[in-house]
Amino acid sequence: MNAWNKKLVIMRGLPGSGKSDAAKRFVGNGIIHSTDDFFIVDGVYVFDERNVSRFHRFNFLSSVGSMQRGLSPIIVDNTNIVASDCMDYVEVGKAYDYEIIVVEPSAEWAFDIEELVKRNTHGVPRETLVEMLEKYEKPEVFKKRLGLIDSK
Repeated sequence: MNAWNKKLVIMRGLPGSGKSDAAKRFVGNGIIHSTDDFFIVDGVYVFDERNVSRFHRFNFLSSVGSMQRGLSPIIVDNTNIVASDCMDYVEVGKAYDYEIIVVEPSAEWAFDIEELVKRNTHGVPRETLVEMLEKYEKPEVFKKRLGLIDSK
């Protein structure tokens, strides 16, 4: 049994895989940090590749602020295709004594490119989704690279 009362939840999944909907179900009294939020302009998602790094950095710093305040759960709702995408979150989470929970996609279409093309609300093209899927680390590799112990 874990002694932690603070949880940092790392959502993983390709665009359209249902991770944002799942995050909303998990959040309770916590907070969701999603880089996607910074691309919303007047209620419309407007992707601008020039701002990706800046928005990811701001999202990370916002998450650190939430950890400093002891909020829980804190949900990081980014694609997190490879462990390096969220390594900084995990390191800070550990430093603030958060239990790190990785949530893998559970929707039956989570790795079906044609369904992801239809379901993603950000207009991510098929070719990009294929590239992302090719890079997607298997859960056991992902957790090992993050230094997380899988209890299964």
